Amino acid sequence: MSVSISGKESKVGDLFSREFVFRIPPYQRPYAWETEQAGELLSDLLDALGDISTAALDHAPPYFLGSIVIIKAEGKPESDVVDGQQRLTTLTILLSVLRAEIEDSEVRAQLRDLIYEPENRLRLIPARYRLTLRQRDEDFFRKHIQSDGALDTLPTLNLNQLSDSQRNLARNAMLLRKRVQELSPDRRILLAQYLVLHSFLVVVSTPTFESAYRIFSVLNNRGLDLSHADVLKADVLGAIPREAERETYAQRWEQIEEDLGRDAFRDVISYVRTVLVRKKVEKSVLAEIRELVQSASNPKWFVDDVLEPYAEALKVIQHASYPSDRDATTINGLLKWLGRIDNVDWIPAALVIVSRWQASPDKLEAALAALDRLASVLMVGRADINDRINRYAGVLAALETCGNDVEPARKEMTPTPGELEDACAVAEGDLYLNTRVRAYVLLRVDAALAESKAPHTDENPTVEHVLPQSPPANSEWLSWWPDAAVREEWAHRLGNLLLLTRRKNAQASNYDFDTKKTKYFCTKGGVSNFPLTTQVLQEKEWTPAIVKRRQDELARVLKGTWSD
Repeated sequence: MSVSISGKESKVGDLFSREFVFRIPPYQRPYAWETEQAGELLSDLLDALGDISTAALDHAPPYFLGSIVIIKAEGKPESDVVDGQQRLTTLTILLSVLRAEIEDSEVRAQLRDLIYEPENRLRLIPARYRLTLRQRDEDFFRKHIQSDGALDTLPTLNLNQLSDSQRNLARNAMLLRKRVQELSPDRRILLAQYLVLHSFLVVVSTPTFESAYRIFSVLNNRGLDLSHADVLKADVLGAIPREAERETYAQRWEQIEEDLGRDAFRDVISYVRTVLVRKKVEKSVLAEIRELVQSASNPKWFVDDVLEPYAEALKVIQHASYPSDRDATTINGLLKWLGRIDNVDWIPAALVIVSRWQASPDKLEAALAALDRLASVLMVGRADINDRINRYAGVLAALETCGNDVEPARKEMTPTPGELEDACAVAEGDLYLNTRVRAYVLLRVDAALAESKAPHTDENPTVEHVLPQSPPANSEWLSWWPDAAVREEWAHRLGNLLLLTRRKNAQASNYDFDTKKTKYFCTKGGVSNFPLTTQVLQEKEWTPAIVKRRQDELARVLKGTWSD
C-alpha cells in the first residue's frame, strides 16, 4: 500500500493559520534551543530584511527557515510535528513578542490570530492555540508566552526552579523581547510583515507515523542537526507498533531525560554503547548503538532493560547518593573517589555494577572497591586511552558473564603487576611535576592516614613543597641540603609534598622551616586540616634523611590503598 508524501513551500503566515494546528507529540525531545539559537534566528531575519522600507517590502528577498516534517491527514489541520519543533516554537515566541511590542491595535489583533484561533461555532472549530507543546510544557507555554500579556510574568519567575525546556522558553522570550524593544515602532511592524509574508519553510507532510519517521531518519542521515538521543528515540519508538504503548514509552523516555538533563542523558547513551559494544568506537556512537537497537526483536527492551536502569545508576554515581537502610558511607565514599578520576572510561562498568548489585550492598561495595583500585592505578600510571578502553572492555566482559557472582569481576579488576609498577613509578618519582595526578595521590594518602572512607571535603586543595624549590642563599634549608643535586632529586617527590586548603603567597614558601610551619602550613590553633600536613608540623628539622623516610612511609601507605 502506497503512502502519500507531500512537500511544499509555505509562508510563515500560512503555517500559523486555519490550515494547520501543530502539536508536539510526547515522544519528541524537550524544547532545547537556547538564547544563542533564538538570537541568531532574529538576527538573520533582521539581516535579510535589511534597510527595506514598507513601500519596497514586496521586493524584499525571501528568507528560508528550513524544513519541517509533520504527520497530517489530508483535509484536516491536526499536525503532529516529527521534526521542526525548535523553529515552530521559537517562531511562536517571536510572534508573541511582536504582539506585545507593537502598538497598532489592528496589527496586534492580527498577530494574535497567528498564535490563537478563536472559536468558530458556525464551522464547528473550537478555540485553540496554533501550537501545543508537549504536556510537560504546554501549560507553562500558554501561561507565560502565548496568552495576551503573558510575557509580563516572565521576570517574576525563578528560573532555577524551572525544567531545562521551560528555562529555555523563558530566556528566549525575554531575549527576543529585549531585542525587539530596541527597534523603532515602524521597524517592529516591518519585521512582523516580513516574517509573515517573506519567510518560508518547506512542509513535508505524510499521514502515518512510520513514513514520517522514515523521512526524519533520511533527513538526519543527510546532516540535520539532531542529537544521538533524538534519533535513537525515534528508532525505539518508531518500532513500537501500538500508539498507546508508544506514548507510554515516550513519557518514560522524557522523564529519564528530564531527570538527568540533556548533557547527562547524552552521556548515558554513549556509556550504554560502550556497555553493549565493549570496544573503541569504529563508526560512530549513533551508528553502532542504532544497529543494536534495530536488530532487537523487541524495541521496548532498550528502555526497560538498558536505558532506565542505567540512567538511575548514573544518577547515583554522579551524586554519590547510594541509598541504604544500613550505613552507605563506604559505598558513597568509593563513588566520590571514582568521581575524582580524570577520565570517564570507568563509568560504563560502574553503571553495570550499580544497576546489578544496588540491592546487595556487600557485593556492590566489593565491586566498587575493585573498580576504584583499578581506575586509580590506571590514572596515576597514566595509561593511555586505548589501554584504558581495552582494560575496561575486559571488565565489562567479565561483568556480562559473571551473573550475580561478584568474584570473577573483582578478579578481572585486580591491577596487573605492570599497571602497579607504572603507577608507583609516577607516584614515587617527581610527582609535583605531574599536575594531573599530584593532588589526587596526596589526597589518597591523606585519607588513608585519616582512615577516612571519602575524599577530603576541600574540592581543590593545593600541593606545596616543604623544602622550597629555590631556597634562598644563607638559609637554614641550605645547611640541611647543601648539595644542589640532592635538592633537585627530592624537591618534587612525594616525601617533600603536602596539602593546603588555599594557596599562600610565593614569598612565604621560602620561609625557614619553623616560620613556614607556623605561618604557612597550619591554620588557626596550630593544626592542619590534613593529616599529611600535620605530620610535617611534628618534625623539628627537614633533612634528606627525614624526607627519604617519609617518602618510603607514604609510598607504603599509597600501595596499601591499591591492595585488595
